[in-house]
Amino acid sequence: MDDYVANFPEDTVNEILLRCPVKLLLRFKCACKNWYALIKTPKFIQQHLKKNRSPLQLLIYDIGDIDDDSCPMTLISEENSQTFLGMQDLIGYVDGLFLMYGQINSAALWNPATREVRSLHLPSPIIDYSPNFGLGIDPLTNDYKVVYFLHYKAAVYSCRRDSWRVFKIEDFDKPPPFDKEVRRTYGTAYLNGNYYWLLINNNISTILLFNFGREMFEEIEGPDPDPKSPYVYAFGMMLLDDSIAILNKKMVEKFYYDIWVMIQPGVWNKLITFQCFPHFISCYDSSLILVTRASRLFSYNIRTNKTRYLGFQHSCLKDDAAFGYSGCGVFYYKESLITIKQQEDGELDH
Repeated sequence: MDDYVANFPEDTVNEILLRCPVKLLLRFKCACKNWYALIKTPKFIQQHLKKNRSPLQLLIYDIGDIDDDSCPMTLISEENSQTFLGMQDLIGYVDGLFLMYGQINSAALWNPATREVRSLHLPSPIIDYSPNFGLGIDPLTNDYKVVYFLHYKAAVYSCRRDSWRVFKIEDFDKPPPFDKEVRRTYGTAYLNGNYYWLLINNNISTILLFNFGREMFEEIEGPDPDPKSPYVYAFGMMLLDDSIAILNKKMVEKFYYDIWVMIQPGVWNKLITFQCFPHFISCYDSSLILVTRASRLFSYNIRTNKTRYLGFQHSCLKDDAAFGYSGCGVFYYKESLITIKQQEDGELDH
């Protein structure tokens, strides 16, 4: 095989491989020593992440009984499913990576394409409540980071440092934005090195932001309540055309929703009002993912007002799911070769 491959120009082979899907490249690593050496290099992995045009992959996981801590999280969208004991939820994705978390001090980075898992031990026990997690990348250093906050506690993990930095009160010029009354998280999103949480208290929406480069929290005002529509509440958060957007649900008008787009921090524009099915699970691009009574997944494009069957049906999918609160989670994501294995020198191999 090596002799056969040697007859091809190196640049040609490289360009062909950069356009192959991840699963095919994992097989090629076993077919040729030269290809194995090439595919595992950080330069090739980053180039493949940018040039690969493979279709987005559908990832569906079942968390069973959300009130039972012993229930494992199971990937159900593939024939060879993976099960993770002690894990109860998933957030992502960033460069094909996800963060899963569950029981006390239980969290891990996961690449579903390569099936690699990197366990993370939280710096302090979290017993009473589930923390709010975020996953992102420092755009200047390409350092993958994990952040969490819970009432008075917050910490950020750096893959390059392989350590947590616990925030202290003196790290803030004023009381930290998460150091307030309990506010429920209604949605999250990641964009350009920032992670966003939609927090609601007394029907007032606030955006909490964490910048992975500066490792700082910020608080942003949400859209002002519409005095003409008092029966409207924030229903979820999504990305829309590379912008942060909030999905509002109207209580009076059945199945009507508003989408507000953040033009700049604290400045919002009402983009569209539309009518759709009520049972959203997730979102991607300009589409919402919904589930029917027959446990089938559809996408609804708010731009074109069209629905599309996603070719997946499973009994675990229930039509009484709320946006982001379901026994199943659904993601559309781009696969990558990013590896999260720990090397002997303590550096992350990416």
